[in-house]
Amino acid sequence: MKVVIVGGGKVSYYLAKSIIEKGYKVVVINKDEKFCKEMAMKLKALVINGDGTKLNILSQAELLREDIVVVLTPRDHDNLMTAHLVRKFFGVDRIVSLVNDPENVEIFKKLGINTVVNLTLLINQTLEAMMFAEEIEQQIPIEEEKLVFLKFELPADSPVKDKALKDIELPPDSIVSAIIRRNDVIIPRGDTILKEGDRVFVMCSPKVQTKVTELLLGVD
Repeated sequence: MKVVIVGGGKVSYYLAKSIIEKGYKVVVINKDEKFCKEMAMKLKALVINGDGTKLNILSQAELLREDIVVVLTPRDHDNLMTAHLVRKFFGVDRIVSLVNDPENVEIFKKLGINTVVNLTLLINQTLEAMMFAEEIEQQIPIEEEKLVFLKFELPADSPVKDKALKDIELPPDSIVSAIIRRNDVIIPRGDTILKEGDRVFVMCSPKVQTKVTELLLGVD
């Protein structure tokens, strides 16, 4: 199995370097002749100077069904064409494609290219997660001290680390309302597993906040 990277600038270099360091064979296809010469000097990879939307260029990569193809050009039309050729003529199903315009994501998926990366959507999702966390902290109504909103970052020695919420005996009048893992917002369920580094948001009454803290952090 090898990874074939079509297009892209410095991103393709760092991606190829990382994959090679993991012990995989890499083929780079790029239209920029100068860039290809630099890649050939820096990487232990087959570097092909040419247009990845052309069948004769793709053929030089000697693609096999089990290979992975990553398409990173700045033009969605080119990415779609490359992905189509790779599937139709070489039987490769594992294709990761950059989609620059969010409106084109569905087009790629309808044509069978299900693993797509849209930077606009990724950045937007990250921003939404960050803003959601801030809104939780700022907008939870607390009236007459009847409700306390707590936030914990789960340490490595937490007694509840790697446990499902359903197996944690939270005090009455308390509930885990949200978990943020890296930049992902998790709406907790009974089978949600708490992990080290999770930011855990708890709503509870003031009378049980000490017990909640002790339970999650393992402090007396």
